[in-house]
Amino acid sequence: MVNRRILVVDDLPLVSQGTALMLESIGYEVDQAANGPRAIELFKAAQYAAIIMDYNMPGMNGFECTANIRELEKSTGRRTPIICMSAAKETDMKERCLAADLDDFLDKDCSLAEMTATLLHWVG
Repeated sequence: MVNRRILVVDDLPLVSQGTALMLESIGYEVDQAANGPRAIELFKAAQYAAIIMDYNMPGMNGFECTANIRELEKSTGRRTPIICMSAAKETDMKERCLAADLDDFLDKDCSLAEMTATLLHWVG
């Protein structure tokens, strides 16, 4: 059976809920976390096909949360695709995400087609 569960991590409820609705419309089940520590807690409790991670969150940003998840993965032997989804407009944001061990980058204003294509690439 194919894993269709995605974890959405964003501190803004409107963004998190909008992303969840988009993902549910294309057949994914969604869990939501409003911060890095909650995302880590959920990650420990479930296996996700992918994680959609905001970069700019208070306390623990998306890069720090990803580093914690990658450390946990060392004991499991599996790697979960983590896709940064951010409104940051820096031209080097995708490169910064890849350097921080995230797998891909999407603008927060991405289309459903872009979201679908990205997930098909990483999840199948």
